[in-house]
Amino acid sequence: MFARSASEPFETAIPLRPPSHVSATRHRIAIAITIAVDLIAIGVGFFLPALLRFAPNDLFVATMTPSGICLVGVGALLWIGSLSAQDAYAPRTLISGSDQVLRLAGALLPAWVLTHFLAFLVKSTIPFESRLVVGLSLPVVFLSLLAARLALVRPLARRAYRRLCLGPILVIGDADRAQRLAQDLEERDPRSRLVLFRPLADLAPRDASRLVEEHGFGEVVIEPNGMGLHDTLDVAFACLDQRAEVKIISNRFQVVMGRSAIGDHDGIPVMRFRQFDLSGPEPLVKRVVDVVGSSIGLLLLAPLLITIAVAVKLSSAGPVLFRQHRVGRGGRRFTMYKFRTMVDGNDSKIHESYLCNYIREGAPATVAEDGTKIYKLTQDPRVTRVGAWLRALSLDELPQLWNVVRGDMSLVGPRPCLPYEWDLYRPWQRRRLDVLPGCTGLWQVTGRSHVSFDEMVILDLHYAHHGSVATDLWLIVQTLPAMLRGRGGY
Repeated sequence: MFARSASEPFETAIPLRPPSHVSATRHRIAIAITIAVDLIAIGVGFFLPALLRFAPNDLFVATMTPSGICLVGVGALLWIGSLSAQDAYAPRTLISGSDQVLRLAGALLPAWVLTHFLAFLVKSTIPFESRLVVGLSLPVVFLSLLAARLALVRPLARRAYRRLCLGPILVIGDADRAQRLAQDLEERDPRSRLVLFRPLADLAPRDASRLVEEHGFGEVVIEPNGMGLHDTLDVAFACLDQRAEVKIISNRFQVVMGRSAIGDHDGIPVMRFRQFDLSGPEPLVKRVVDVVGSSIGLLLLAPLLITIAVAVKLSSAGPVLFRQHRVGRGGRRFTMYKFRTMVDGNDSKIHESYLCNYIREGAPATVAEDGTKIYKLTQDPRVTRVGAWLRALSLDELPQLWNVVRGDMSLVGPRPCLPYEWDLYRPWQRRRLDVLPGCTGLWQVTGRSHVSFDEMVILDLHYAHHGSVATDLWLIVQTLPAMLRGRGGY
């Protein structure tokens, strides 16, 4: 059933008592301690250079002023958000010395620049009026953070995430290629973990789940090479649900190649999947951005929203807003709002039939006049003339900003699906909604209606398992020209 990359039998290779998996409670405690250590280290990094020009009492008094309190409070959020956006709170980062250096270096400059910009906005002169203090604060903060991470956080993380740190690696895949991969991993693994191989053929998801749980695998690497996408991803998520780090090496992920969050193995894309209950402060930061961004959007777009509402009302009989039950995070139902773009009281059978052919039966794409393949219902007789214009520019989606305020949706994320669409999904396809659905997302910006259904799901999975607040802000910026072009909106 198993084979080591060496000749040692499986029964003697696996420890009798594998490390237990990480509980959510233990993870939250580890993250809380890490955040506290980071904030203290950042404070020390700014405080020590300031002592060259200012007395300690002056620094203390400056932090007690309204501008000082704002600077400390918002600045702390900026630093934690920047670190979180670099995956600095991911378990695999916390247990690795080299990853700590890379993540801290990536977060340092943006957070440092934003901190000084914030100091300028609140007119905080102490200690930021000194160019010497400002210049020295950058390297000192980095060294302070790095020392705290390596001396305090890393030893703590190696105890908290013992399975990930010490648990054996399971390689699943085609016999020849996967065995070579197992040997390569064993030779290069910095923690000298055991590496074992199991053929993917005839491995059911429940069997994969049982193997990971019983033998304490900390990491699972899948090299399908010919195995169908559905079976491969079902096995991957079964392993992920048992708290293992999961990576898949497959050319099926070419649709997301070139993005910084996806690596490669000998030129073949490698998709990594994360455990959402083992995340850092990113969900909280993302929620703050969602509430602030959607609230500002509703205020600024109020004149446009009123204009569209009048146009919809005058164009055809029926309500201005279209309320529809959608499936959101984890299969939860909610009411989504849109401007009505169809005749009132229309029959949904046309759309249901199209989705069934598209998702389950692999219906071919519609080919536009310019030769572009379109995987969406383009000639829908239910759409009004004003509705077609709203759809082309995606303006019918603007009322969903209210769904964001309510917490049903996020500004960025996979699109929510219809209940009858959810019923057509395979198990792995439903995992695209492991996160909150969004008003816009990676699929809308990069593919919109011009990718197949499986490619769309892969794009959504890539966002769900690699997205960050920085990614969200960039996708929002890219959404505006995509809406104005109207390409792919039907």
